[in-house]
Amino acid sequence: MPKKTRKRGRVEAEGAGPPLASDHMDDAMSTASVGSLSSEQSLDTFAETGDDAVDESSAQEVFEEKLNDAIEGLLEKSLKGRTNSIRSVISAMRKRVLTGFLIDRHVTVTDALERSLKRGKGEEQAISASALMLLSVQLGLTEEGEALFNSIKPLLLSLLLDPSASVAARTQCAEAVGLCGFICANDIHVVAELMSTLESIFVKSYLKGDKTSPVFSPQTCALHRAALDSWSLLLSIATTSSVKSLVDMHLHRLPELLENSDLEVRIAGGEAISLLYELARELDEDFEGPAMDSLCEKLKQMSTDNSKHQNKKDRKQQRSSFRDILHYIEDASFRDFECKFGNESVYIDSWARKRQYDSLCSSLGSGMNSHLKGNVLLRDIFGLGAPIPAGAVSDKLSKNDRRLYNQAVFKARTQIRQKLRDKRMAKLSG
Repeated sequence: MPKKTRKRGRVEAEGAGPPLASDHMDDAMSTASVGSLSSEQSLDTFAETGDDAVDESSAQEVFEEKLNDAIEGLLEKSLKGRTNSIRSVISAMRKRVLTGFLIDRHVTVTDALERSLKRGKGEEQAISASALMLLSVQLGLTEEGEALFNSIKPLLLSLLLDPSASVAARTQCAEAVGLCGFICANDIHVVAELMSTLESIFVKSYLKGDKTSPVFSPQTCALHRAALDSWSLLLSIATTSSVKSLVDMHLHRLPELLENSDLEVRIAGGEAISLLYELARELDEDFEGPAMDSLCEKLKQMSTDNSKHQNKKDRKQQRSSFRDILHYIEDASFRDFECKFGNESVYIDSWARKRQYDSLCSSLGSGMNSHLKGNVLLRDIFGLGAPIPAGAVSDKLSKNDRRLYNQAVFKARTQIRQKLRDKRMAKLSG
């Protein structure tokens, strides 16, 4: 196999990077107002611009007062009042970093959202799962964040596996399981449990016994895609000791997803394959995997597909995605890209980092830039250092130095997390 190289054709992206399927949900939620609030001015107005008639401190006080009203509205008796309040809390958590504010109120918010997740139906359950996922992003690696994860994990897994629940709610639970586990799960047995549960969802898209691809509704395909993306997110932090078994278990089956009728499932399958190859090549740079020739032939076909059964936009997206996947499988060439926000940028130079970035973008939507600037958790994940105070001038490194620095930080952080999980497993087995 050729030595690992990196494709230099870089894509410059602003903030949220590649377009994401959940952006429409963020747009819809960001326009919602709280039914119980007497003022017609929504939280969004204050979250984004404040109020020109008052100073910044007063605007913050007004914003927090409205957010407190929205939090109180989470327990309203009317379904409309509750769902409007959940949407407003979601919008606020996307637009602003509210870690300190929410740490002081995390019990109230968690209890209310858990209640909606348990007793609600359909839409209420879906947006509650989304809100809990964002709360995890806000609380990060704090004691409160860990307590949140331990409390909601059984609820999310139960709803995810419930065939009688709405597909939309199960889809949001699949995303929440992945992101909350990525942030808070420090026990490799817990990570394995989450991955196994997610796998039980997306394996339904594997080929049937007669080697034909199953047919599902678009909503069910979205559930399978969400489960696979979350599985890949957890795979990105897999311990070195578990990589080989994960490769052996999954690499021979995942190519079956390339036959799926749904474009998003096909792309998620291709990126999961690339991530497995990336992890395997970190252990053995000459790794080729099972049936690599036939896999590359299939990827080549998909990267040049001109069939008319897809619309022009889908054909273009498939060709672009699978060209990148093919390049990586054939010669370990990753098409890196830089995502700018303000005077800073995040450098995406591996499939693991791309999966992490895409999952956080999917959760935060248009608020990704704000969180990259001020959320300690995200800045730690992407090696950005402490938040830069407003008006301060950042020390600019060259693009190459920044890339090397980010690579070193990413590798060091991954190794530390792996060692912590390995030590915990040794302690439990001892």
